[in-house]
Amino acid sequence: MKKLALLVAGVLVLASLLVLGCGQAATPESSETTQAPAASTESAVGSTESSAVSTETTAASSGEATVIKLKMATEKPPTHLDMTDNFPGFFQMVETATNGKYKIEVEYFPVNTILAPADIYDGVIKGIVDVGQSSMAYTPKRFPVMLTASQPGIAPPASTSAMAKAANELFAKVQPAELADTHLLYVYASGPGWLHTKKEITLVDQLKGLRIRVSGTGTEGVKLVGGDPIAMPMADVYEAAQKGTIDALISPAETLEGWKHAELFDYSVFSPLLYASDIFFVTMNKNVWDSLPDDLKAAFDSVSLQAGIRAGAIWDYAHNHAIEFAKAKGHKFSEWSEAEKAKLQQALQPIREKYIKFLSDQGLPGEEIVTTATALVEEANKVQFEPWTPAAK
Repeated sequence: MKKLALLVAGVLVLASLLVLGCGQAATPESSETTQAPAASTESAVGSTESSAVSTETTAASSGEATVIKLKMATEKPPTHLDMTDNFPGFFQMVETATNGKYKIEVEYFPVNTILAPADIYDGVIKGIVDVGQSSMAYTPKRFPVMLTASQPGIAPPASTSAMAKAANELFAKVQPAELADTHLLYVYASGPGWLHTKKEITLVDQLKGLRIRVSGTGTEGVKLVGGDPIAMPMADVYEAAQKGTIDALISPAETLEGWKHAELFDYSVFSPLLYASDIFFVTMNKNVWDSLPDDLKAAFDSVSLQAGIRAGAIWDYAHNHAIEFAKAKGHKFSEWSEAEKAKLQQALQPIREKYIKFLSDQGLPGEEIVTTATALVEEANKVQFEPWTPAAK
């Protein structure tokens, strides 16, 4: 009986050891290469403070990239070239500048899905999003220095690429305080403008009395040449032209195709004096920027100017494509004669002096800023920019 009890006890001890051994084998070993915790699914809407940017880091020995996750709000629809080519191409440029050390994953919030266009800059400051893009013309008093070249007659660009280059160089040279509460990644442009009409216009005097749809900084220019500026969203232009509410439109060429304005107007005269360009910012929340590794910051800054020029080339492609599209439908394109161009420049001269005073009244060196902006655009107009074409699909 005693031997039987000892045998049973031995069996029980052996069974316990086996159970403990199996339990230990089933426990995963701790590792530095395990996947990072999933990012929070909490909506960014309503957030008022930005936290450090989300990252997923693999072990250094694995050779895989560190993933940087960003939320970006824009004032463009999902199908716009900015969304399909400009912004993704910029982040790819940054990745390339790091030699593949970082991979940037961006969650895009198109127009009005998280912030209205005029609220995007504030949204970046408050940390509602990490990165934001919009037009400075939505809040012109906030960006007086950067919108200098947009004023009619001050610095007419020959192309969008030229204006984009000049705008980036203006920021680098002046370092305006108006953008100091975020970290500017790059700026780019939309113009230059064309005057689209139903009847051919060859003389500046023919603009008198015309009801001309124009936006932002172009309003004062239309008034000075005797036109009646009509402000309305671009989405309302088609119906307004159909009903005769407006006689003409000042906009970049791309609207002839993108907004179907070639169906409404038969003539276009190149008018960068009346409408130079919108200026767009692409900027990052300060806290997010501060949380990035130094080598990634250097990569962002190293591609800034080229990203702006590339964005300008994308818009130039859109303009040229629209011009060819409209020509095929019989649309006529022209330029002002030298005599009429001089008359237009003279009519717009008061804007230059008025803007110098406007800047000076804010304690800024108005004369210097306007002179610098003009010189930068004139120099950029001499550059032969590399054209952009979409990748083959």
